[in-house]
Amino acid sequence: MSLRDQLETFPADSPLLVFTTLGHVYVGTIVNIEEEGVRLARYDGSATIVLNLNDVSGVRLLTEEPEVRR
Repeated sequence: MSLRDQLETFPADSPLLVFTTLGHVYVGTIVNIEEEGVRLARYDGSATIVLNLNDVSGVRLLTEEPEVRR
């Protein structure tokens, strides 16, 4: 399965963790999958970023866990 196919399987408006080949991690939702890139909206919706698909090393759903204080 290609990265493009994997990106298209995520539900719309799902927060994602996007890992790059340079070790950066971006959190956002997919706005558009373009020919050579993916446009992400920041988690708070304030801005977008375009990442080249060749620079993306992995993608997974963001799962937030409640903080447990002891």
